[in-house]
Amino acid sequence: MKNFIRLLIGAGENCSDIRYATGISTPDDFLFFSFGEKKCAIMSALEIDRARHDARPGVTVCSETDYHGPKRLDIISAIADECRCRNFAVPDDFPFGVAEKMQQSGFTVIPHAASFFPQREFKSAAEAELITHSQRAAEAGLLRAVDILKSSSIDGKYLSWQGKTLTSEILRAEIDCEILRNGALPTGTICAGGTQGAQPHHFGSGPLMANMPIVMDIFPRSPQSGYWGDLTRTVVRGKAAPIVRKAYEAVLEAREHCKKLIRIGAYGAEIHCAAEAILEGHGFMTGAGDQGQFGFFHGLGHGVGLDIHENPRLSPRARTALQGGEVVTVEPGLYYPEWGGIRLEDLVYLPPSGAAAICLTEAPDFLEI
Repeated sequence: MKNFIRLLIGAGENCSDIRYATGISTPDDFLFFSFGEKKCAIMSALEIDRARHDARPGVTVCSETDYHGPKRLDIISAIADECRCRNFAVPDDFPFGVAEKMQQSGFTVIPHAASFFPQREFKSAAEAELITHSQRAAEAGLLRAVDILKSSSIDGKYLSWQGKTLTSEILRAEIDCEILRNGALPTGTICAGGTQGAQPHHFGSGPLMANMPIVMDIFPRSPQSGYWGDLTRTVVRGKAAPIVRKAYEAVLEAREHCKKLIRIGAYGAEIHCAAEAILEGHGFMTGAGDQGQFGFFHGLGHGVGLDIHENPRLSPRARTALQGGEVVTVEPGLYYPEWGGIRLEDLVYLPPSGAAAICLTEAPDFLEI
């Protein structure tokens, strides 16, 4: 926006826009502004030396005292004086209290409804490599889980490991520890067994049952780069019921077919509908009943980068064509309250050059252990 100072307030650890703009990750909030050619991060004394080392080329790192800090309104007033501008553009999740004080002080504050950095959607090869690094950590966690399930025994209805009942909590802890060993941070790993898997984001709790599907959705983040990985596999320790095997084969077919449709000019809605058609062709319909939703009732995929969910979307509402540079998940799923769920998720990178899409996921596909 011309004649507006673009202003961000956030911590690099949880504000993806400020990390993208500056390259700086911090646990505490700091200010970033850009106006014309100037880009500046304003830091506390605690962080300034590290920030100067980590900052992206072209970003000037200044101390709060350079801008009459540490009070935010004093810093913002100094920014306005330096830029000779009293108009600020802020993201739509900008702190309300700060915006209100700015307006009371006579500043114009305009929320920027669209993405503050729309170019974040399009990843370079270097960014795709950072995402791949996090994906490898996710795969390491998955393989740890598979090893545990292989070594588990079937004790009646339930699984037993190292002399005690194997639970979602135990399996998740083992996955998360392996992710940490591989240099990434686990965040909300899903291990949902049996009918819990019928709810796509059920965290998973309690004993894991033999001969029932276990949905494992693993999405770690690199603390160094801030980029995420995202991986889902569904397995059965023991023998899968015929309906579970049929659903698994349908979901696998849908995923593999739709990965081939990721190309420049393709529309997310069309790719989603292709998955839906394959699943329905196998007899798996979508709807709602007394026990809740069933079938394929979520979007096929989403962008992954500095946020775990970002643009673009592969969903019925996705009306923008892929342009090249996107990293997206392809994760069809089927969910039925009677027996649980099946979801299989890969990450795919569409190079800006227009070359064929590249699957970033190397994890194997199998149902029974």
